[in-house]
Amino acid sequence: MTLVELSASIVVMSVIAFGMTSGAQAVMLHYQTDTVRTDIRHYGNSIIREITRELNLAQKIEIDGHNGFSRLKLYDTFTDISPELYISCHKNNGIEFDSDIPLNGVLKFPSEGAFRGNDERTVYVKDFLVEYEKDTRPTLSLFKSSYVHLTLTIAMEMDVNPGERDIEEEHTFHRTVFLGTSYIQTKVTDSMSEDDEV
Repeated sequence: MTLVELSASIVVMSVIAFGMTSGAQAVMLHYQTDTVRTDIRHYGNSIIREITRELNLAQKIEIDGHNGFSRLKLYDTFTDISPELYISCHKNNGIEFDSDIPLNGVLKFPSEGAFRGNDERTVYVKDFLVEYEKDTRPTLSLFKSSYVHLTLTIAMEMDVNPGERDIEEEHTFHRTVFLGTSYIQTKVTDSMSEDDEV
């Protein structure tokens, strides 16, 4: 083998090795990102399901704000003065039930875990919005106000190229909930009030 052939072989092998290394890094990057995405989707779907379950059990709810996000106050009975449950949101801790992690600490916000932190990926809540259905027709106001729209937006920032701007990716979870228990209780209370007036 001549020196020219040896040099050509080394160059070809170097190009192949570089290509394989770059390809492996790209595959690993996608795998890591998909792992975090899966955790975000699992959390988002699970937490919206748990909030819906609590809303369906409550006889009365109130919506206000806390930490820059919407907050829900859920009452066990229509006549209760203090809420039985507060559902609030924190940017780095996610949704909290009475300032604790839901499901007795099982449903943790995926801000920590594999491929997160250490300037890799940052997961945080971008928005949590709860609002009643709006309707201008007075005959349907009670019925429409028994619909609540939940919107949770979780963001993931990736520092894939040092020195360049971080890439932000948003995952939005939305659900419309009909507050059947609250609606029935409101109707019963209103009819009782009308009977008392007669």
